[in-house]
Amino acid sequence: MSSVKSFACRVLAVIIASFISVCCISRAPYSDAHADPEDNLAQMAEEILWLTNEARAEAGIKPLKAVPYLNDVSNVRSRECIFNFSHDRPGPTIMPDGTEEYRFFTVIDDSLVPWTKAAENIAAGSNNAEATFDQWKNSPNHWKSILNPDYTHIGVSVSYDPNSEYKYYWEQIFVKVDGSLEDEYIPERYKTVPVGSGDINGDGEINTFDIITINKYLADRVELNELQLDSADMLKDGQVTSADVAVLEKFVLGEYKVLPVTMEMIMNGETGYN
Repeated sequence: MSSVKSFACRVLAVIIASFISVCCISRAPYSDAHADPEDNLAQMAEEILWLTNEARAEAGIKPLKAVPYLNDVSNVRSRECIFNFSHDRPGPTIMPDGTEEYRFFTVIDDSLVPWTKAAENIAAGSNNAEATFDQWKNSPNHWKSILNPDYTHIGVSVSYDPNSEYKYYWEQIFVKVDGSLEDEYIPERYKTVPVGSGDINGDGEINTFDIITINKYLADRVELNELQLDSADMLKDGQVTSADVAVLEKFVLGEYKVLPVTMEMIMNGETGYN
């Protein structure tokens, strides 16, 4: 099931200006894989995060940043879906204008996550992350949320109740936020680990592919993890800018023989040549 909601403006806490909602149920027959579900729920949710960002990368879309708070929020929603498999919550939230609102987005504390657009995917019945993700992939409305370039952050969870109708309940919550959120991180199945300065893409070599990667980062087309950012900081001044690109280009062309290269080294002619 997929639902999308967007705000056009906010006054004080929030004023609803517009709402777009698309709902489609995503259910699969329950199957028992002989695993301890309580021990695996967190790993199952993490795999959904990996699959989501891998799909976005394949489509040329920036990865979503996961946030522990949004994962907790998602867990609230997946637990609620055990008893009411719907985008509506069990009880109402009183909005600033005095109206009652039941929809999923009321689970988010706007003061912690100042979002301007939100969506939710839910699924039930499967005890496997890839199978659940395939349910969403085969549903245009779910897939649209997953590949929406507007969203910046995500929370994911899966809940299990052996006495419920579908046993397993999955939830993704997507938000658009201008800026960063506390403890955000980019979920990666295989973390890129550079071998040193300049090896930004982590392939063990320093070449034009690293120049392409840093330029994509500066163009806001890709995200780099903390190790990649350190590798891309050629000047070791705590930031990644076009000046670092210039240094990397000089190294690839053979004009510099060492990396990193600080401004002091450049001023003193200590770039590898006497």
